[in-house]
Amino acid sequence: MPMLRDLVPSTHSLFVFEAAARTLSFKNAASELNVTQPSVSHSIKMFEKHCGISLFVRDNRGVRLTEAGRELYEEVRTSFRRLEQRLDSISERGTKYITFAASTSLAAHWLAPQLYHFQEEHPDVRIKVVATDRDVEPDHEVDVTVWVRPRDFDRPSSWFVCDEIVFPVCSPSYLLSHPTPKTVGDILHHQLIHSSDAFRKRMSWPEWVELAGGDPTCIKTNIEFNDYQLTLQAALAGEGISLGWSLTAQQLIKNRLLVCPIPFEIKTDRAFFLLASEDPVRNKRIKPLVDWFLAQTSGLRS
Repeated sequence: MPMLRDLVPSTHSLFVFEAAARTLSFKNAASELNVTQPSVSHSIKMFEKHCGISLFVRDNRGVRLTEAGRELYEEVRTSFRRLEQRLDSISERGTKYITFAASTSLAAHWLAPQLYHFQEEHPDVRIKVVATDRDVEPDHEVDVTVWVRPRDFDRPSSWFVCDEIVFPVCSPSYLLSHPTPKTVGDILHHQLIHSSDAFRKRMSWPEWVELAGGDPTCIKTNIEFNDYQLTLQAALAGEGISLGWSLTAQQLIKNRLLVCPIPFEIKTDRAFFLLASEDPVRNKRIKPLVDWFLAQTSGLRS
C-alpha cells in the first residue's frame, strides 16, 4: 500500500478518474461527484502528470480513453466493484443471513426439503443452516436452533414445538422383503439400527423396547453409528429398522420414505423447543422464520 500511495496523487483522483472513464464525460463526472467540470479536468491532468502518461484523448467531440487509460480503467473498475461488495456485505446494509443451527438429521430431513417453501414466501430473507452435533446457545452467530428439553422447559424467546415421541421406522422396501412385525417382540427378530450420539441424549433401542413392554436383553448391537443421521440413512437404504423421532421423521413419514412397521410409540417427558436469541432487534428480523417453522409443525401439536 505505501507504493500505491506513491503511484497516485490522491485516492480522490481515482474516484474522479473512474467516473470520467465510465461516463466518458468530464461534465457528467463532475455532476456525479458534485464538483465543477474544471475541477474534474484539473484532477485528471494532475493524475496524468503524476503517472507520466496520457489517460484521455481530448478533442471537439469530447474525451475518450487512451490504451493506457482503458487498461487502468478495467483495473480500477474491478477493484472498486470488489471493494464495494465487500463493504456492503460487512455493513448494516449488507445481506444478513438468519442462521439456523440444527442436528444433522433435522437439517437433512426437515429443513433441507422444506426451506425452499419459506424462500418462495420470503425471497428477501437469506437462511444459513449450520449442522452441529451438539446443542448451541443462540448468540451473535446463531439466530435460531432446536433443543430437546423437559416438557416444562421455559425461557424467553423459546417456543414449544411438539412432544418427543419415539417409534420404529423403516423403508417400505424393507417391509416388502422381510416378515412384517406385529408386536414389540417381533421387532427383536429384525435388524435394528443403533446410534449413540456423544453430545445429545437419545433413547436407545433397549430403553424403547423395555418401555414398550418387551425384553431388551435379547437385543444385539451389531452396528452402532455415532450420528443419528447415519442411522436414518441406513433405514432409508432398507438396511433395517431404526428409531424415529416425532419432529425429525415428520417429513420422511409424510412423504412415505419411511413407514412405521408397528403402531407402537413412546411419549417421553421431554419435548422439542425452538429457541432464538433474546436480542429484541434480532428477534424482529427472524420472526417470519419462527412463524413459518411453528406453522409447518402445527400438525405435531394437534
